[in-house]
Amino acid sequence: MKSYHRWIWQLPEWPALVFDAQRIQARLAAARKSQGLLLGKAGMIGLEGLLPHIRDSLTHEVLTTAAIEGEKLEPESVRSSVARRLGLDTSGAPTAEGKRNIEGLIDVLQDATLNTESALTLDRLCNWHGALFPTGFSGMQRIDVGALRSGPMEIVSGAVGHSKVHYAAPPAEGLAEQVQAFLTWFNTTQPNAGLRPMDGLVRAALSHLWFETLHPFDDGNGRIGRAILQLALGQDMGQPGRMVTLSRQIESCKDRYYRELERAQRSKSMDVTEWVKWMLEQFSLASEFASFTMDSAMQRIRFQAGMSSVALNERQQKTMKKLLDAGPKGFEGGMTTRKHARIAQTSTPSAARDLIELERLGLLKRFGAGRSTRYYPAIEGWAEDDSNLEEPSADSGF
Repeated sequence: MKSYHRWIWQLPEWPALVFDAQRIQARLAAARKSQGLLLGKAGMIGLEGLLPHIRDSLTHEVLTTAAIEGEKLEPESVRSSVARRLGLDTSGAPTAEGKRNIEGLIDVLQDATLNTESALTLDRLCNWHGALFPTGFSGMQRIDVGALRSGPMEIVSGAVGHSKVHYAAPPAEGLAEQVQAFLTWFNTTQPNAGLRPMDGLVRAALSHLWFETLHPFDDGNGRIGRAILQLALGQDMGQPGRMVTLSRQIESCKDRYYRELERAQRSKSMDVTEWVKWMLEQFSLASEFASFTMDSAMQRIRFQAGMSSVALNERQQKTMKKLLDAGPKGFEGGMTTRKHARIAQTSTPSAARDLIELERLGLLKRFGAGRSTRYYPAIEGWAEDDSNLEEPSADSGF
C-alpha cells in the first residue's frame, strides 16, 4: 500500500525533479528564439547604451516584486536609487535615501543581477534575507532575520475558521541539509561549471520551484526566489539578462503563477514538466517585452545622433537629456513650459521660447494647446498614449 502524501517534498524521490525533454522542446525553442533576438539587439547597442535600460529594468523588477507581495513603492524614488547605484545621472530626481527595506530589496536584486559569477551560498541567501528585513520585523511580527526558519511554515488564505492551506513547507528539522543540497545543485549546474550540463532556462525554472518548495525563511521567500530566478537568468544570458524583468511578467499573471506553483508542489510524482513548460512561456514573454524596450533604445540612439548635429543652448540640452533618460513612458505628463523652467532654472518666457525652438527643429512634438500644451521627444511611441493625445490645430497658439 502506498504511503499517503500531500506535497512533492514528501515523496521518497525528493528532490530529484524530472521533466520530459520532448514535451518542453517547442516551448524551449520559442524561448530561445525570443532570447536570441534580444541578445542580438543588445549586442548592437553595447553596454553603455544598455545602462539606462538596465536601470529601468531593475526599477521595474523592484516595483513589481514588491507589488507581488502587496507593497506599493514610489517609482521615482526607486528609479533614482537604482540610477545612483549604477552611476547614472540623477539630476532632477529625488536625492533622499529610500526606506531601508526598499534599499535592501534593491541591494538584493542588484547583487543577484550583477554578481552572477559568485556562488550562491547560505551566507549569501542569509545576507539577502537580512537586507529585506533590516528592522528584524515583518510588519508587526518579529522574525528570525538572516537565518533559516526554526518552525513550521504554511501558506494560508481566508479568515480564521475558514482558512485554506495552499502549501505546507518541509519541517525545520533537517532544513539546513535540504537547503545545502539545493545550493550544491544550483552551483554545480551553473553554466561553465562543467559538472552537470543543463539548459539555463530549464535550470532557472527548476531552481525557483525547488527554493519555493523549501520556503526556508520566516518571510521573504518569494522575493528571494525571484532573485534566484534573475541570478540564474543572468548566468545564462550575461549582461543582457538584466534587461529581462521576470517579476514584471509574474505580476501580470500573478494568480496563474500561484496556481501553477501550487499544482507543481502538489504533484504525485517528481515529474514537473508542466511547470517547466509554463515557466518557459514566461521567459519568452519577458524576453519579448525586453526586446520591445530595446527597440526604443535603438530609436533613442539614432535620435541622439541626429540631435548632436543641432546647436542647442545649455537649457535645451539639459531638458532633452532628462526627457530621453526618462524613456518612452517615464516622464509623466510630458514636458511643459513650467517643468522646463524649473529644470533649466530659467524664466517662463525663455522656457517657452526654448520649447518652441525644439519643436521647430523637429526634436519635440507638441500636443494640446494653451495651458494644456505639452511636448514629447519626436520619436514614435514616446508620448504617453499617442491615441489619447490631441495634436494642436494649425491656428492654436501657445
